[in-house]
Amino acid sequence: MFSVYLQIFQEPKKANRVEQVLLEYSRCIKHCGQARGTETGALLLSVVGGKMSEGINFSDDLGRCVVMVGMPYPNIMSPELQEKMAYLDQMLPRAPSQARPGKALVENLCMKAVNQSIGRAIRHQKDFASIVLLDQRYASPAIQAKLPAWIRDRVEVKATFGPAFAALRKFHREKAGLS
Repeated sequence: MFSVYLQIFQEPKKANRVEQVLLEYSRCIKHCGQARGTETGALLLSVVGGKMSEGINFSDDLGRCVVMVGMPYPNIMSPELQEKMAYLDQMLPRAPSQARPGKALVENLCMKAVNQSIGRAIRHQKDFASIVLLDQRYASPAIQAKLPAWIRDRVEVKATFGPAFAALRKFHREKAGLS
């Protein structure tokens, strides 16, 4: 369905193709903004921590919606991470109502990746993008507390697709001056 209206791009398997994919994506966005055909934009699929995760910005029309599917937790089976978690659990005191320090580290690493991904699309004061956090765990106050304040203050939790889509549509119409 999306491919009728959007040209779909995906993060390449080979690092030497990243620049070419980004160039084609950028050209498509600019072309769709100028032409009035059936194709209205582009969709770029990538992986948190993948080849497109470092040093690439999607400001202005290059990134109008960021969708985070799931939560990008690090591999807790990594020996290095297990050592860090064990060290923190052993060395830092734990309040009865708080998570173990090692668990907090894992959650903080996850949310750092989320916040960095969001930040790739919103690069300056007049820039905008909708942010869709597709996982019920994002509704948790503890997780929301780890979002930047300027996002946290605007979070709207929608339980089903219909209201979420309506909110996205309203947001983008307002930004385009079409309300």
